[in-house]
Amino acid sequence: MKIISGKIKGQSILIHKNSKFRPTLSRIREDLFNIINHNKILNIKLEESIFCDLFCGSGSIGLEAISRGAKKVIFNDIDTVNIQIIRKFLVNTEFKNYLLKNEDAYIKSELVLENSDIIYIDPPYKDKVNLFMHNIYKKIPINCLIIIETDQKFEHQNLIFQKKYKSKNLFFLKKTNEI
Repeated sequence: MKIISGKIKGQSILIHKNSKFRPTLSRIREDLFNIINHNKILNIKLEESIFCDLFCGSGSIGLEAISRGAKKVIFNDIDTVNIQIIRKFLVNTEFKNYLLKNEDAYIKSELVLENSDIIYIDPPYKDKVNLFMHNIYKKIPINCLIIIETDQKFEHQNLIFQKKYKSKNLFFLKKTNEI
């Protein structure tokens, strides 16, 4: 798996051989960043945004964001080995605009989320996305763009749109003052 675009385009992403995560397909990563950069409804600029990859796994989404010019990227994963592998990758780049967190997103997510402009949420599929969103929504900053990748059904009053793939969906919503 390689970085698709940006300053480190073509570099191979390091992956923990015994990991249980499912890296996001390159086609979905490409679509995701095209939507962020070119969709006027979202009204967001990646280069002015703090991007949080909340369940980063291999870090492919966050690495793509940093490569494409995000102001700052926060990588968070509960698995220490995943964070160490991402750190090893990033040390060999010119980037300094990142933060690595090894937190349980269910317990300490407010520490990661509080300053984010874009939050990418791809929890393990065994988890209930709707329940997770219900539990963390109040911790998300107002006007934050929330992107959820899941194979589950998802409904929310602030849903802007969704992009469907064979077995996955990307849901885009913005946090408002409403609950």
